[in-house]
Amino acid sequence: MLIFAKVFAILLAVLVIARSLTDYKNKKESIEMTIFWVIIWTSIIVFAFSPSLIDKLITKLGGSRTGLGTIFGMGLVFVLFISYRIYIKANRIEKNLDLLSRNYTLLELEHKKKRRKRR
Repeated sequence: MLIFAKVFAILLAVLVIARSLTDYKNKKESIEMTIFWVIIWTSIIVFAFSPSLIDKLITKLGGSRTGLGTIFGMGLVFVLFISYRIYIKANRIEKNLDLLSRNYTLLELEHKKKRRKRR
């Protein structure tokens, strides 16, 4: 089960990092968001290979040793992946709406110009 969790985390992380870099290259994503997602998913890869780092981090933050468990860790990775996908889709919809409203406004301006010329 532990090997499956590591492979699961790595596959999703590589997928998100590659997609984020591709979106940045195609100017669909800002540099800030690209860096944010690369850092998050690189951290997931590090924690997948070294789960004891989570316990050390929790101890330094004042908590006791908890042991997150493989299933909880996989769930967290999955939730982060889903939130990334929602972010990408929402960002795309926002850009499409912006483009649509700009085109509509330009169309309205052209229509008004044509009406003025007719008078």
